[in-house]
Amino acid sequence: MRQRVQRVLLLTDDDTTPAWTADEIYISHRMTEMMVNGLREQGYELQVLPVLDSLAPLDDYDPRDWLVFNWVEEFDGRPWPEPYIAEQLAARGFTFTGSTAEIIRLTHRRAEIKERLRAAGLPVLPSAVLTEARAREWTMYPAIVKGLSQHASVGITGDSIVDTPEALATRIAWLRATLRDESLVEPFLDSREFHVAVWGNGHPEALPPMEIDYSIFAERRDRLYTYQWKFDLHSWGYKEMKTPCPAPADDPALRARLEDIALAAYRVAGLRDYGRMDMRMWGDEPVILDVNANPDLDSTSVHPIAASAMGLTYGEMAARIVGYAAERMRRRPPTADG
Repeated sequence: MRQRVQRVLLLTDDDTTPAWTADEIYISHRMTEMMVNGLREQGYELQVLPVLDSLAPLDDYDPRDWLVFNWVEEFDGRPWPEPYIAEQLAARGFTFTGSTAEIIRLTHRRAEIKERLRAAGLPVLPSAVLTEARAREWTMYPAIVKGLSQHASVGITGDSIVDTPEALATRIAWLRATLRDESLVEPFLDSREFHVAVWGNGHPEALPPMEIDYSIFAERRDRLYTYQWKFDLHSWGYKEMKTPCPAPADDPALRARLEDIALAAYRVAGLRDYGRMDMRMWGDEPVILDVNANPDLDSTSVHPIAASAMGLTYGEMAARIVGYAAERMRRRPPTADG
């Protein structure tokens, strides 16, 4: 019997950065506490290592002894540093949870990942990368405007939904001025939204889908899973949003279809250990909105909610992810991709 990897280093954000809000600090502390308690309950020796602007603290840990749970989302003021962190962990010889730097970069490039999914025959929306001057080329309204290189719903608000070329041009200009990013334009689907967690390697498994239930919101602009709805503890959406799971309870065939699409997207994107697919309905067919490598694992996210629906505790869920990464550590010394 192979010996289980026992020592886990939880590499996480240092919340002393002044850019964080009180709510973000609270959520970070809560997530870390859940992870620490959960993995320790599962018998792991766990060390928490917050990093702010240097990875030098890793020098005190031997990559032959410690598996890294890669949980860093902010580092050294870099925009979206996750690929950099994965790259550095691999260069230092650590085995770490989640996808490689190359795959994380791919999922951050919205137009590129959509093309990969489309080429594989998976359902995605028509889209275009547009400037203000080209706004009139778009004809499918209502439309939604997303930052081409953003994720975690950054830059998406009720104002992201537009109905005219003039409003589209205005939003494109706002994204360029505010986030210094290009704009990806898609049709806006005012329809049911589902998140599907997937985990594993070789023979990955889809977890029960979770619905983002917008039925309480009368206004179209509120039927978006915005950054505020996710992370502002005082926002109406954070307080009132319902997330039933397994979903949809009224249609087992649709549930199976959501799981099949999520599994296919996970494989096509090349995700590793765990990931999340976000989908909305376009008529009777789910379409993929986003592919998320190393997604959030807070109590409102689909992985812990779906794992709970399967009868697993938070610690058992976290241990499952550690176990997938640990297989790489057991098989051979860490390679260039961790």
